[in-house]
Amino acid sequence: MPTKGNKNSLAGTYSISDVLKKELVKEFELEDSLSSKALHDDINKNDYNKQRFQKIVDLNFGDKKPIQEVDQRSHSDLVDAKAEQSAKNENGNSSRKRKLSALDNGNEPEAATDSNTKSSLVTTKPKSDAVPVAEGITLSDEVLEKILPKGFTQLSPPRDFQQNTKQTVHVETDNKYYTPPINQTSNIPKSLVPTVASSDGDLREEDVKHFGHLLNLKETDLEGDTKKEFQSMKLILKVKNGSQISRKRAMRSLTENAVTFGPQLLLKQILPVLLEPMLGEQERHLLVKLVGKLIHRLNSSIQPYTQQLIQVLSPFLIEEDSTIRNETRDTLTNLIKAVGFASTMSALRPNLDHVDEYVRNLTSRVLAIVANTFGLNQYLPFLKAAVRSHKSWLARHTGIKSIQQLCILLGKGNGSAILPHLNAIVQTVAPAVNDEVPQVRNITASTLAQLAECVEPYGIDAFEPVLEPLWNETRRQRGKGLAAFLNCIGSMIPLMNFDPRYNEYTNFYTAELAFLVSRQFSSPNEDMRKTVLRIISSLPFSKEIVPDYDIKVVKPFFQAYWNRRTASDNTRVTKLVIAATNHLATQFDYLTILGYVIHFTKDENEQLRRLAVEALYSIIGNNPEESVGMSPRQVESLVDGVLFAFQEQTVQSQIYLQAFGTVAKALGVKMKPHINSIISSVLYRMKNKSPEVRQQSSDLVAAIAPVIKVCSNHDDSLLEKLILILYESLGEVYPDVLGSIINALYSCINSIDTNTLLGMNNPSINQILPTLTPILKNRHEKVQESSVRLIGLIATKNAETINAKEWMRICFDLLEMLKSNRKRIRIAANATFGYISKTIGPQDIIVMLLNNLRVQERQLRVCTAVAMGIVAETCQPFTVLPAIMNEYRTPERNIQNGVLKALSFLFEYLDGNTTKDYVFAITPLIEDALLDRDLVHRQIAATVVSHIASNCFAMNLGQDYDEVFIHLLNLVMPNIYETSPHVIARILDSIDALRLVLGVGLFMNYTWAGLFHPARKVRAPFWKIYNSAYVQCSDALVPYYPNMNKVEEQNANRFVVEELDLRL
Repeated sequence: MPTKGNKNSLAGTYSISDVLKKELVKEFELEDSLSSKALHDDINKNDYNKQRFQKIVDLNFGDKKPIQEVDQRSHSDLVDAKAEQSAKNENGNSSRKRKLSALDNGNEPEAATDSNTKSSLVTTKPKSDAVPVAEGITLSDEVLEKILPKGFTQLSPPRDFQQNTKQTVHVETDNKYYTPPINQTSNIPKSLVPTVASSDGDLREEDVKHFGHLLNLKETDLEGDTKKEFQSMKLILKVKNGSQISRKRAMRSLTENAVTFGPQLLLKQILPVLLEPMLGEQERHLLVKLVGKLIHRLNSSIQPYTQQLIQVLSPFLIEEDSTIRNETRDTLTNLIKAVGFASTMSALRPNLDHVDEYVRNLTSRVLAIVANTFGLNQYLPFLKAAVRSHKSWLARHTGIKSIQQLCILLGKGNGSAILPHLNAIVQTVAPAVNDEVPQVRNITASTLAQLAECVEPYGIDAFEPVLEPLWNETRRQRGKGLAAFLNCIGSMIPLMNFDPRYNEYTNFYTAELAFLVSRQFSSPNEDMRKTVLRIISSLPFSKEIVPDYDIKVVKPFFQAYWNRRTASDNTRVTKLVIAATNHLATQFDYLTILGYVIHFTKDENEQLRRLAVEALYSIIGNNPEESVGMSPRQVESLVDGVLFAFQEQTVQSQIYLQAFGTVAKALGVKMKPHINSIISSVLYRMKNKSPEVRQQSSDLVAAIAPVIKVCSNHDDSLLEKLILILYESLGEVYPDVLGSIINALYSCINSIDTNTLLGMNNPSINQILPTLTPILKNRHEKVQESSVRLIGLIATKNAETINAKEWMRICFDLLEMLKSNRKRIRIAANATFGYISKTIGPQDIIVMLLNNLRVQERQLRVCTAVAMGIVAETCQPFTVLPAIMNEYRTPERNIQNGVLKALSFLFEYLDGNTTKDYVFAITPLIEDALLDRDLVHRQIAATVVSHIASNCFAMNLGQDYDEVFIHLLNLVMPNIYETSPHVIARILDSIDALRLVLGVGLFMNYTWAGLFHPARKVRAPFWKIYNSAYVQCSDALVPYYPNMNKVEEQNANRFVVEELDLRL
C-alpha cells in the first residue's frame, strides 16, 4: 500500500512513471487526430449551405421554349400595373381583404403558378401517372419485366381509385450526435454496380444514378439522338472522374462539339450531377468549369435554360471556399452576357419576393452580378421598381440587398463604378429608411453603410439628404436594428472628415455617436460588440470633441472589453479590440492608454497577457516616436511587463518576439538599465530542456542584438560574451533551434564593430567559419539559409584573415546550395559568391562556376549563371568577361545557354556607363547567338540585346553606337514570326528597347512595308510592333508618317492629311 497521500485513494498504486507519461504527452501533442468538438463542427458545418440539397429544382428540359423579349416599358411601369391591379382587388368586401392579408406577405395566388416553387417546404404536386424511381432507376414497364419473374400481369386501377397526392414533408432535426452513413449499396442491382474501372473513367457506385446507361448499352447499337446522348454522357464522366489527360481531352471534345450536342442534351446530364450532395470539391470545380466553357461556346442558344442554370449555380456563391465562389461568379457573368439583361431578369423575377430567405439571398447575389456586368445605368430602373413595390416587403428587401452585395463584390474603397450613380442609388434607397418593416429598415442601413465604405473617402454630398432620417431612426432603434444604424452613421463620418466643408457635421455626429456607443459597451449581443469596436476604430476623436474622454470613453472601454472573456473570444474580436485600442491611443493620451495596456501584461490569464502583448506591438509599432516622452518609471513598467509575459508563456508564440523587438527598437538607449536582466533571463531559458523555449530565446537574442550595441557605448564585451555562448551552442541537435542560434550569431556579429571583430579571439572568426562548414551539409532549409547568410557576412566584414583555400572549400559547398528547392537559399548563396569573389578574386570562382554549367539540371545552371553575373558585377566585368566569352566556344548547348544567361544577368545589373565599354566586344557573340537554329539561343540573346539597349538609352548614348544597334536590329527583326510565347515575348521586348535607343523614325522604316503586306500572317506581327510604338511614342511618331502626296486618288478617296505637313 502507498504510505503517502490519502489512504482511501489507490491511484498511486496504478500510476505510470513520469518518463512514460512525458512520452505519451508528446505523442498526444503531435497527434494528427481531430478532437470530438472539431469532428462535430465538421459534420454539422454550415447547415445553411445544405439547404440547396432540400430544394426542388425543375430540370425538365423537354418543353423549353426561348424566353420572349419583355415589353419596352420599364420595370417600374410593370410594378405599378400590378399595384393598381391589387388595389382594385382590395375594393371588395372586408372578408376578401382578410383573405388577402392572410396570404404570406401579400403574394397573389396567381403568382404562385408562374414560378417553379414558392417555398422550401412546399413541393410540386406529383402527377398521377408519374413513374416511380428507386435508387436512380426508373421503374418503367420494361425494367419491371426484367426484374419480376414470369407470370405477373399489369392491372388497370379501379374507376373510383384516386391517387394519394399527400406529400411527405422531410423535416431535418438538429442531431447533436454523429450518425454513421447508411449503407445503401445492397439496394442497387448488382448488374449495375461496376466491378472494374471502365475505359470511360472510374464509374463509382454513386455515379450509377446518372451514368448507369454506360454499363448496359453499347455505342454501336445506338443511332441519332440516343447515340449523341451516350457520347456526351461518356465524355462528361471522363471530365468528372478521368485522369488529367483524359479529362482535358474530354473537355476539349465537349467544347468543340457543344453546338452539335446542343444545350438541352448537355445540361440535362451536367446539372443533376451538380445537385448531388456527395459531389467532391474537385469534381464540382471541373463541372462548373465545363459549364462555363459550354456557355461561352453556345452563347445565345443557352437562353431557354437560364433559370435552371441560375438555380443550380447560385448556391455556390455562398460556399466557404473562395475559389468556387469566384469560379461561379465568372460563370454566371458569362451566362448573363450571353442571354442578355431581359432574359436574366425574367428568370430572376419569380424569386424576388420568394418566401424563403435562402432563395432571396441567392437572388440578391445574382442581381449584384447582373448590376456589375451590365452597369448600374441599366440596372437602376429595375432597382427603383423593386424598392417602390407595395405588394410585398420581400421584393424591397431583395432589391436593396442586391446593392449591398454589389458593394461587397467590388470591395472596400473600389467604388469607382458606383460613384457616378451614387446620388441615384441613395435617392432610390432613402425612402426605405423609414419603412414599416424592420427587416427592410435594417438592410437599408447596412446597404448605406456598405455604400459609404465602398466609395470612401468621397461621396458625402450624396449621403447628406439621408443623414437626418438616419439619425432620427437611430435614436428610436433598439437591439439588432440599433447596431445596423450605428454602423451606418459610423461609416459616413470618415467621408465627412475628408471634406473640409463638413467639419461641423463631423464634430456633431462624432460627439453624439461616441455617447451612444459608450452606452452599448456592456451589451451582451455579439453583433453589437463588433459594431461598437468597428465604429471606435473609425471615429475621428479629439480632446476638443470629447473633453471628458477618460471618464466617458477610455475607462468604460477598458472595463467592457479588456477582460478574460474578450481574450478567449475568436481572433476577429481580439483584432477589433487591438485596432480600437490603437486608435484611442493615437487620438487621445498615448502614454495613459499604454499604461492601461501594460497593466494586463501581468495578468494571471495567459490569453489576456497575449492580447496585451499584441496590443503593445500594434500601438508602439505604429507610433514609436511617442515613446520618447516616457519616464524611467514607465519604461521600467513596460519592459517588466513584456518580459514577464515572455517568461510566463506556456504556448510559444511569435508575437512575444515581435513585441519585444518592437519595444526594444522604440526605446533604444532607454533600455540600457534593463539589458542585464533581459539577457540573464534569455540565457537561463537557452538551457531549458524544451527545444521550443531554446529556439525562442535565440530568436530574442537576434531581435535585441542591435539594441545591445546602441546601449553599449562602444563597449562590445557583452556582445562578445553572447557570441561565445552562441558559438558553444552550435552543437544543437534540433535543426529549428540550430537555425535560430545561427541567426542570433549573425545578428551579434553584424552589430559588433569591425575593429573589435578583428581583435576577437574567443572565439575568433577563424574558429567560427570552419565550424560552419560542416553545418552547410545539413538538409534543413532554415539551417542552410542562416548558415549561408552568416558566411556571406563574414566574407563582407572580416575575410582577409581566412585562407583562400578555406574559401574555395566553402564555395564548393555553396554549389550544393544552388540545388535547393527554396528560392531564398539560392538567392543567399548567389550573393555569397559575390562577397567571396571580392575577397579572393574572381578567377578561381569563375572556373568553378563555368564547370558547373555542364550539369543537366536546368535550375542549377540558371543559378550558376546568376552567380556569374553577380561575380562580374562585384569584381567588374573585365575580370570575368574574357573567360565567359571563351567558354561560349564550347560546342555544347547547355554551356552556351548558361553563358548567354550569365551575360543577360550581367548587363541587367550594370548601368549605362559601364555597359557602353563592352558593346563592341560582346556584339560578335550576340550575333552568333541570334543566327543560331536553337530557339533558346535566340530568346536569351534577345534578352541581352534588350538590356544593353535599355542601359545605353538611359544614359543617352544611342547615337554613339548606332551602327551596332542597327546591326542587331537587322538580326532580331526576322524573329518576329516566331510562335512560341516565351520567344516572341523576349523578341518584342528587345525590339522595343532598340526602338527607344535608335529613335522612332529610323525604326519605323523597318515597319511600313510589313503593315500593308497582302498576307495576314505577315501583317499581324508588324501591326503588333506598330501598336506598341503608337502607345509608347505617339508624339514622336507623327513627323515620320509616310508622305501620301504621290498616291493617286481613288473614287474621291484622298489619302493626304495636310495637318501632318505643318512645319515650325
